[in-house]
Amino acid sequence: MKRKALFYLLIFTLLLVPITYASAEEITTGRVAATNNLNIRSGPGTGYNKVGTAIYNTYVTILEYSTSGNGCSDKWVKIINSSNIQGYVCSTYIADIETKEKVETPLTPTGERMAHMTDQEFEEYLTSQKFPESYKVKLRALHKTHPSWIFKGVKSNYNWNSALNSQDQSGTSLLNVNPTYANNGYEGYLSTATADYNHNTDKFIAHDGTYWFQANRQTIAYYLDPRNFLDEKQIFMFEELFYYPSYQTLDVVKYTLSSDFLKQFANLFIKGAEASNVSPIYLAALSRQEVGTSNTNICTNGKAGVIEGVDYSNYYNFFNIGASSSNNPKLQSLRYAKNAGWNTQEKSIVNGSTIISRNYVNCGQYTSYFQKFNLAPTATKGTWHQYTTNVSALVSPAISTYNSYKNFGLIEKDFVFAIPIYDNMPESTTLPKLGNPNNWLKSLKVNGSLVTNFNSDTLSYTVNVPYSETVKIEAEKVNSKATIKGVGTLNLTGDTTVFKVEVTAQNGSVRTYTVTVKRAAKPVDQNTGNNDNTNTNTNTNTNTNTNTNTNTNTNTNTNTNTNTNTNTNNNTNTNSNTNTNTNTNNTNNNNNNNTNTNTQPTVDLNNVLKSSGYNYTDKYLSKVTFGTSVNTIINNLTKTYNTVSINITDKNGKPKTSGTVVTGDKVVISEGGNTKTVEIVIYGDIDGTGTITVADLLVVQKHILGFTKLTGCFLTAADTNKDNKITVVDILLIQKQLLGAANISQG
Repeated sequence: MKRKALFYLLIFTLLLVPITYASAEEITTGRVAATNNLNIRSGPGTGYNKVGTAIYNTYVTILEYSTSGNGCSDKWVKIINSSNIQGYVCSTYIADIETKEKVETPLTPTGERMAHMTDQEFEEYLTSQKFPESYKVKLRALHKTHPSWIFKGVKSNYNWNSALNSQDQSGTSLLNVNPTYANNGYEGYLSTATADYNHNTDKFIAHDGTYWFQANRQTIAYYLDPRNFLDEKQIFMFEELFYYPSYQTLDVVKYTLSSDFLKQFANLFIKGAEASNVSPIYLAALSRQEVGTSNTNICTNGKAGVIEGVDYSNYYNFFNIGASSSNNPKLQSLRYAKNAGWNTQEKSIVNGSTIISRNYVNCGQYTSYFQKFNLAPTATKGTWHQYTTNVSALVSPAISTYNSYKNFGLIEKDFVFAIPIYDNMPESTTLPKLGNPNNWLKSLKVNGSLVTNFNSDTLSYTVNVPYSETVKIEAEKVNSKATIKGVGTLNLTGDTTVFKVEVTAQNGSVRTYTVTVKRAAKPVDQNTGNNDNTNTNTNTNTNTNTNTNTNTNTNTNTNTNTNTNTNTNNNTNTNSNTNTNTNTNNTNNNNNNNTNTNTQPTVDLNNVLKSSGYNYTDKYLSKVTFGTSVNTIINNLTKTYNTVSINITDKNGKPKTSGTVVTGDKVVISEGGNTKTVEIVIYGDIDGTGTITVADLLVVQKHILGFTKLTGCFLTAADTNKDNKITVVDILLIQKQLLGAANISQG
């Protein structure tokens, strides 16, 4: 029995051999403190060749110290940076050096070991990488097809909801939906939030160029979910982007570039890879997506000419660096190139490659996926730091990369794929249905009259009608492709009847308006006999009145005529009445002397603002906290002066009667014929959504960089430290609020 147990123990131990573990040992790390970055050299001294760069504020692993070498007043140290570049740096520029026990973690197997794993060993490896079952299903299939591929599980510090929230911010995750795409129903992928869409006009709000719109939450979730891209082509969005010259060759780069125009620069992409330690295949695929493959793009053909009085001829930007999220991305791209001095294709490609390395790959964004979704546990910058706002940008370069490797027979190399994992993920994610999403009403009528206080966002109404057996409900939709159900001439089933008007958008989403109809009581007939009564009243300006009354009445009607007209009235009544007619005839000589004296003083509207507790200028109302309701603003402005009238609208003039106020809302104060309008400013709410998000931070960055310009109350809201200028300090205050480290003062 003991021998049998020992035998199984030995077999189990052998099965685990391919997964090696680092023994517990000490590891020394340090932070790069050289603000201009730090050269990594092949030996301990400035006379040795530069082999790479250690980026400012990133952490490196210290391997050994060396006392020899010139150019450093302290010791030289051998390090390895986040791009796996080894070499020597001067220890003067390494801070926060710390030695601690190295955590025992499984080492990634080589492609050769992975290829020879048994099914059980591969299952144990996937478990060691913490892949959930929903990942394992697709990774098993990939392993059978490409056994040498290496899959690394990367556990994000963000759970699913927080990761999704970081990307579901207006202006952060965009899609290009031009008129052709719109006609094909791709508007169903777009956000209908107030900051992204005007549902009353059925117009989406562009955040970049003409047709780049914010994606909706379901679309973002689909592209954020790594499981949707675990096939043999799209998985290359998770490929680690370091340079492997053994198979990332010039021929593969040429194939990736595709067109004859781009192929002539293939050797420059190799130079860029050598300078940046970034895959030239990735660089080529990225450039191809950013600028296209033809020679007609003014950012790559050198033929831009004079734009807005500036000559951009012979300036190049092969990665469109500096062009994201602007109304004229090509102009912004050229401005960046001119400021950087990129007057040759080589400068643009090689220097652009090092920028991508320095600002992204070496900041923990070492896959295409992480360059869009900056959620890696090693990320040194916030989730707002992304190479592109295009939420679908990962797919095309991944497929191009696969095709390049496949065409040259390199697809079975030991590719390493770093695949993100999030806690609390949903069972699956899918793209939304195609079709226009507008399911709002333009108008709603009952018995021919527009319902009182109709607002397309208000879903419930109560309408009083005279007694009837039926009611007619009419509705007009905003979008012609929507359908309406629940209108027409409908039966009233009681004194109170509830009707549902359903508006179904082209994409199938439904909005329901509720109309509660209350009818008056049915009239009661109390007449018991038939009496023929003729009343003839004749009044003339000669004071002649003829009244013939033949009535038997049990109540008294008094008619007083004070006009000079001749009226003949024939009344036939079937009731018992007694009419007493008093006729006063005059000759229309009326003298009216009216004297009105208003002794109520006019209220000074500035005093109304002073008494409210808010700060104000001629234009703006501030000291308003996040989440302040419309009613609170009205109550605070009328608590002392209750004769004033307060009306609040949004920035487009649409009335706001409920909800919370945001930057850009207008407060109109009226009294005694005087009117004053001020705009609400909430510091930090720069995009007018009523909250502080990554989008606000990006807007301030664009303003400082000159990509866009803030004006009016939105410029004031960006001045978070209230020093009358927009600087990096304002960005830092927004970052602190986002991180929960501090709150922006509204006082």
